[in-house]
Amino acid sequence: FAKLWDIAGVRPLADGSRRLEGLARHGIRFVRADIAAIDPDRLVVETSAGALSAEGIVIALGAGHRPEHVALLGPGAHNLYDARELPAIRAALEDLSGGRLLVSILGAPYLCPPAPFEAALLLNERLGGAAEVVVTTPQPLTLPVAGPDASRFLAERLTEQGVAVLTGRQVEAIDCEAGVARFADGETLDWRVMLAVPAAAPPPVLACSPLAGPSGWIQPDRHSFATTAERVYAVGDCTMVPTATAQLPKAGVFAEAAGTVAAANLAADLRGGERVAFDGHGFCFLELPGRRVATVTGDFYAEPKPDVRLAPGDEASFAAKQEWERERLAAWLG
Repeated sequence: FAKLWDIAGVRPLADGSRRLEGLARHGIRFVRADIAAIDPDRLVVETSAGALSAEGIVIALGAGHRPEHVALLGPGAHNLYDARELPAIRAALEDLSGGRLLVSILGAPYLCPPAPFEAALLLNERLGGAAEVVVTTPQPLTLPVAGPDASRFLAERLTEQGVAVLTGRQVEAIDCEAGVARFADGETLDWRVMLAVPAAAPPPVLACSPLAGPSGWIQPDRHSFATTAERVYAVGDCTMVPTATAQLPKAGVFAEAAGTVAAANLAADLRGGERVAFDGHGFCFLELPGRRVATVTGDFYAEPKPDVRLAPGDEASFAAKQEWERERLAAWLG
């Protein structure tokens, strides 16, 4: 959400960033290098800074963006999730008067499921009627990973703020010169500014790894986050963790929970002790206009669909979201 707060005028991106060298105070040696290969059998990671051997590995490589989606973008059509594009997005929004701001999800899965809709809401608030705001998704619901109730809640909040929501709309082509998006059904939408969300792509280094499935993602045990290799775990956006209706959201709160579980289990592998299990319970923040936040909380592993509860948006939850970030930045990076 740090990038969204930047373009929405809440605060600069730098205010939510810390240097990774801060890990040193925990006794962690940080190595900045490109990863060339992971050998799970030998517990060796080949990097541009040399080979690193270990007694155990937790893979948390994150995810990139589908190249074919990035290739669709050009002048006026920006990657909402690329921090390098923030200055251009801010400039485009400042010049926007009239016409349409189009926020389009290009495919799934994508990172941080609520974020495109939050962007539509907060930028609609910032623009104050200066432009029409439309958000599109190829999925049948706004938030399939959270189930139909959460999806309905979000769609209602968008509609009541005057943001048009178009579900089941797959962007097929973008004409940046004309400012037109063409959908798979042949329909088109013109735009003055377009903010696109590419589908997530697994890290290329996993393509040749025995840990990844046919999809390119690692599918660890969804309770322990152990992979098929001994003392190798995988967490966060580089994984695909199935649920009854979709998959565990690629969101920071779940990556943090998985990391805690994986670390405890790897420590148990090495030193003995009790292993722990992730039970599927978690939450997502859903930011609304007026510095309010709603929360989606529940059991994402429930059958036959995620069992989630919605807490209406309020300012106290917005403050809780700020505190959630402050606590983690202070604890991890100082």
